[in-house]
Amino acid sequence: MSKIDTAGTQQFKPISGSKRDSFKLSLKVVVFAVIAAFVISDILYLFMNKGHASLKENAMTAEPVLQQTEAVSAEEAVIWKDGWVKYNGGIYEYKDGTMNFLLMGIDKNLDGTAVSGGLEGGQADFLALLVLDAEDESIRLIPINRNTMSTVEMFDEKGEEMFKTTAQIAVQHGVGDGQEESCEYQVRAVSNLFYQLPIHGYAALSLEGIVPLNDEIGGIDVVAPMDYVSSELNVKEGEELHLQGDDAYWFLRSRDQELGGADRRFSRQRVYLEALVSGLYSRIKEDPLSLITMYNSISNYVVTDIDSSELAYLATQASRYSYDNSHISDIAGETVEGEISDEFYVDDESLRKLIIDTFYKKVR
Repeated sequence: MSKIDTAGTQQFKPISGSKRDSFKLSLKVVVFAVIAAFVISDILYLFMNKGHASLKENAMTAEPVLQQTEAVSAEEAVIWKDGWVKYNGGIYEYKDGTMNFLLMGIDKNLDGTAVSGGLEGGQADFLALLVLDAEDESIRLIPINRNTMSTVEMFDEKGEEMFKTTAQIAVQHGVGDGQEESCEYQVRAVSNLFYQLPIHGYAALSLEGIVPLNDEIGGIDVVAPMDYVSSELNVKEGEELHLQGDDAYWFLRSRDQELGGADRRFSRQRVYLEALVSGLYSRIKEDPLSLITMYNSISNYVVTDIDSSELAYLATQASRYSYDNSHISDIAGETVEGEISDEFYVDDESLRKLIIDTFYKKVR
C-alpha cells in the first residue's frame, strides 16, 4: 500500500468534547441571532407599514379640489382624468405620495380645562404645514400667518356646527376643548384654506413647550430679522443670537400692539422655524431614534394624533429626506387694520401657484 506524503500539510486535531459543545453553542447563538435579525426586521417592516397606512387613513380628504380656471381642449378632454388641473397651459396631477402635517403653537397651556363650545381652547399663534414629498424625498415647510382671514366654524358643546364666520384662522383652535377637538377644528380650517388639502397628522405645542425642545437640541442660532424692544426681549436687526431657555419663548411670543405687530412677530417665528427645523433635521439625520427623545422632552406640552408606529415611520423617512432653508415657502398677501385686530388677506392666485408648485407634478 502506498503511503501518502503529509509533509508540509496542516494537521487537524479532533475537537475535544468541551470545545465541541462550545462550538455547537456558538453556532446556535449565531443561528439564533440571524433568525432574530430577520424576525426583528420583519417586525420593524410591519410596524413601519402600519404607521404609513394609518397616516394615510388619517386624512379627511384624498386630494385638493382646485377649480379649473383654464379651458380644456378637445384633445386634452379625451385623455383627461379626475383630479387633474390645468395651470399656465400645463396639466398637473396631485402627488399622492405627499404627506402633510399641521404644526401649531398654542398661546395657552394644553391642560384640558377648556370646555367644548366655548372660546377658551387657546389660539394658534403659530401655524405651519410640514410637507414630506416622496417624489423627490424632500421636506418642505409652509408657515401660515395666524391673522389669515378665512372661514371659521363655530360649534356648540355637543360638537354640532352652529354657524360659519370669517375671522383670523388662529381663532379656530380656540373654538373647542383645547385638546384633540380643537386640533381637529384647526386642521379642517387649514385644509379648507388649501382647497381641501389632505392633512395626515397634527402636533399642537403650547408655547411654553418650546423651551425644553429648544434646549434638547442645544439651543437655536438665529439672526434677528428686525429691531424689537420690550420688557422681555431687546434685539437689533441683524444681531446674531443663541436662544436658550426662556429667550426662545419670548423670541416667539412677544409682540407689539401696533398695526403689523403680528406680522413682525411672524417674521421672527419664521426665522426661528428655519433654524429649529434645521436643528431637528440634523439630529434625526444622525440618529432617527432621537425623535423619540425629543418627543419625550415635550410630551407634557403637546397634543398630537401621531402614534408610536407613525412616529417611527416619520423618523425613518425624515432621516432619508433632504431639507434646507430654500424649502420654506411663504404665502403672499396683505395685512390691513381690522376693527379689532390685524387682518391678513391671502393673494388667491399666489396661493394657487404655491399649491401647484408644492403638491402637484406636471403630466404634460
